[in-house]
Amino acid sequence: MNEIEKLTAPRFTVKDVTVHEKKRVYKGHFAVDNYIVSYKKFTGGETRKLVREIFERDAEAVAIVPYDPKTDEVVLIEQFRPGALNDPVSPWLIEIVAGMIDPGETREEAACRELYEEAKLKITKADLELVSSLYPSPGGTSEVVTIYIARINSEHLATNGGLAVEDEDIRIFKVKAQDAFNLCKTGRICNCAAMVGLMYLELNYDKIRQKV
Repeated sequence: MNEIEKLTAPRFTVKDVTVHEKKRVYKGHFAVDNYIVSYKKFTGGETRKLVREIFERDAEAVAIVPYDPKTDEVVLIEQFRPGALNDPVSPWLIEIVAGMIDPGETREEAACRELYEEAKLKITKADLELVSSLYPSPGGTSEVVTIYIARINSEHLATNGGLAVEDEDIRIFKVKAQDAFNLCKTGRICNCAAMVGLMYLELNYDKIRQKV
């Protein structure tokens, strides 16, 4: 184990947490669970019993950057987000394709399905490159999002997508990869998964572009 591995190795595990009580206090489109927990401290001993509310989706999510290496274009989507109602620009955010993993699905299967449902793009699991799995906001939600780059053909791109049964209203468009990177830097793209996926594409740009 090198010095960085030693420095970043976990000091505790889930075994060092005591869940005294867990109760679901709300269930609607999403859910909220109430926890009473205590856990070991870095300075020794254990915390007092703490009450924490956790936002639950009851499923993991996937997010996909659709990239066409032949035209060097990224497919983006725009849709209304109630969590962005206080955004100074607009609650319609520019994002990448994303959605929840259905029961029985693998992450890759969900990525392929969501890409077709939201952007009308057909791919196979072989077209996916894993970026990472991450916690967008672990202080308040248990959600895990797995991000992929998807090699796609954007030649006949639809202009609208989403499932009517889920009341999705999605605008589909494409931009040059460098323009997408710049949209992250200017703040026009402010969705966490989109920024992580696009930054990964920028960092690995030459390698990914060669996979035509």
